Amino acid sequence: MYKKCTFYINIENDYLLFGSEFEIKHLWDRYVKWLKINCPEALNTLKSGADKKDISKTEEELGVELPESLRDLLSIHDGQVDEGIGVIGNYYLLSLDEILYTQSTMKELLDNGDFEDFEPIEAIGPVKRDFWWNPKWISIATNGFGDDICIDLDPDIGGNVGQIITFWHDWEERKVIAKSLEEWFEEVLVKLENGTYRLIEDQGELMFNEDGFTE
Repeated sequence: MYKKCTFYINIENDYLLFGSEFEIKHLWDRYVKWLKINCPEALNTLKSGADKKDISKTEEELGVELPESLRDLLSIHDGQVDEGIGVIGNYYLLSLDEILYTQSTMKELLDNGDFEDFEPIEAIGPVKRDFWWNPKWISIATNGFGDDICIDLDPDIGGNVGQIITFWHDWEERKVIAKSLEEWFEEVLVKLENGTYRLIEDQGELMFNEDGFTE
């Protein structure tokens, strides 16, 4: 019997990664390196990682199987304290409890018909237009005002389970910004490292120049 294993090869500091755990860890380590240089105070707002049992319990309560990449990220940091700068382009990473709370709140609004009079969804990419909010859109980061970055576990035809989409509380656009969490993080890191995404000062507060890293 063969044991499934995950490994990586380092060739002159360029990584060939195999397996979600090493890929997410490597990508997040790159981001931590960037934060240490550019915004070290943000590191103190990141919470300790969640226990795997708690992640599994959350999946049961949500009634979904989370992508391995998200499980790995939650194992590194179970969200972020809502203070200072949101590390996901001014958005705060959500904890397991916050993910559950968001889903419960939105499900109640959906079941009560609160979204029925809203404008039809304007999908940019393979996002289902059936509902203003889909129970299989799992929020992973928020700006605190009802706008979230979600993992889409119920994509439209041509989409990818686990694709990353935007959710706006007062705007009908739903946009696919990456095919997976790994792809999104890689794109964000490239733009941080080449200066496309950067920190700016606005009214005396430090923030990123792109909300949610969505462009």
